[in-house]
Amino acid sequence: MKSIRRHLLMSLLVGLTLVLSAGSVALYLRARAILTSEFDRAQRAEAALLVAQTEDDSEKVQLDLVDLTLPEYDHDAYYQLRVPDGQTVARSPSLGFDDLPAREGDLVLPNGRPGRAIVVQFVPMPAEEDQPPNPHPPTVTLVVARDRAGLDRTLAGIGAGLLLVGAVVLVATALIVTLAVRRGLAPLDAVGQQAATIRASTLRTRFATSAMPAELRPIAERLNDLLARLDEAFQRERRVTADIAHELRTPIAELRTLAEVGVKWPEEAAFQDALQIAQRMETLVTGLLALARHDAGHEVVAREPVALRTLVDEVWSPLAERARSRQLDVAIDVTGQWQTDPTLLRMIIGNLIGNAVEYASERGRIRVAGNESRLDISNTTDQLTREDLPHLFERFWRKDAARTHDGHSGLGLTLARAATAALGLELSAEMPDAATLRISLRGRS
Repeated sequence: MKSIRRHLLMSLLVGLTLVLSAGSVALYLRARAILTSEFDRAQRAEAALLVAQTEDDSEKVQLDLVDLTLPEYDHDAYYQLRVPDGQTVARSPSLGFDDLPAREGDLVLPNGRPGRAIVVQFVPMPAEEDQPPNPHPPTVTLVVARDRAGLDRTLAGIGAGLLLVGAVVLVATALIVTLAVRRGLAPLDAVGQQAATIRASTLRTRFATSAMPAELRPIAERLNDLLARLDEAFQRERRVTADIAHELRTPIAELRTLAEVGVKWPEEAAFQDALQIAQRMETLVTGLLALARHDAGHEVVAREPVALRTLVDEVWSPLAERARSRQLDVAIDVTGQWQTDPTLLRMIIGNLIGNAVEYASERGRIRVAGNESRLDISNTTDQLTREDLPHLFERFWRKDAARTHDGHSGLGLTLARAATAALGLELSAEMPDAATLRISLRGRS
């Protein structure tokens, strides 16, 4: 399993190791260049001394060291002076009969040890001040070499020091990085530990975002939003469960009463009442199944032309008798055609007009008006207030007298809103005045 902590530690340690290694190598190379340059400069100073002692008397070139004492050229230092024809004019005692290559840089000395040489080409000075100048002065070559053991020891010490310091710095850095990563990820660990304690009974827990790092705050805020939605869903589930139990308790009690009456007095069994109770229970269960299908996203939506007036007439036909019995004044003015699912639209409009017929005030009025983009269903009411509007589409909501009627489960408007969401429509309720409820169905802008 991937670990952020392990990934950060490895990335930081590898990166720091590479940086330290590159820095140490660069520092070592810089130190070597400086020390080598100083080594060569010292040899050039010695070569300049030898050049100053080289004379040309027009017949031959010679190196005059009578007044100089150079003991270092007896053992570890070397020089060799050549004329243009390659003949050696002078050489150090340490060189013996060997020759030095006429090239600069690192080389192997005659004694087999590593050394470093420089090459100087020059025209020697006349032996006497009053000597006429040589018309063809020779260009001689001076090679000076020295054992570089001291330089190598110094460079080895610098390299060992850099390696030791680098190792100490790397170990210290590893400890610091480990502590820094642990401390930096502590808020993430705290979030994980708090999340591990959340259960269905503690969904009201919220992550404190005020003291969180900026990187974790958006995650914690999204988690808080998720917990809020989960808490709301669980609360809704508990309310729905309680409402279902409440809705079923009455018809079940009635069925039990009818059954007990039928056992004691078979001749008085009321099968018609039992049928009505069963129909109420069937309506409730059917509505709950439809809502479950919608919540699960299993509602299949078709798209085809629907003549709005024809559909409204089909819905109104079985409700007309109920409207006449309540002496309702009904006016329908609907035109236009919608491109939608006819089955879901019929269910929506059926629920809306059915509610208007059932809950309109006695001898009140119903108005149905619609066109290509909107359908309004209005009815007079003497029980609802504007404070009730937010509850109209809640599951099982009824207002005591205004929304209680045999055969109704309190799911009609809830199902209608769920179906409108599936169709991409919008369902809203308003009260233009204190005695009129208007429910509007329209496309979303």
